[in-house]
Amino acid sequence: MKPFARKTAPPFGAASEVDITPLLDIVFQLLLFFILTSALVSPSIELDLPESNQTNETLEADLVISADREGRIFFNDRIVSLEEVEPSLRLFAGQNKDGTVILRVDSALPYGNFFSILDASRNAGIKNLHLAHEEK
Repeated sequence: MKPFARKTAPPFGAASEVDITPLLDIVFQLLLFFILTSALVSPSIELDLPESNQTNETLEADLVISADREGRIFFNDRIVSLEEVEPSLRLFAGQNKDGTVILRVDSALPYGNFFSILDASRNAGIKNLHLAHEEK
């Protein structure tokens, strides 16, 4: 072997190619990750919750009832009519004796609609009902 042998660069054709396969693998993995995680996140219902000085407890809810300013009522993300609230809550109470229900009501919802939902939950035998609110 020569003591001061000079290394020669490869020809221009071999050095000018860039392998983008690892880059594409990472891009597809990120795309798959974001598609799967966005499918698992439940779509939120836009509500303007009333404000309170009380702190919100972090609860695991078995059922979330939401009512928006137009009067639409949602059980988790399924829309129901006001007439379906009490029978649906009776069914829920029969399956979950100590189930936790969180009631999220828009602050612009008429008080009569709010009270109808509250009354239906009381008639259905719901024991663990919590009212969601914004902290001041």
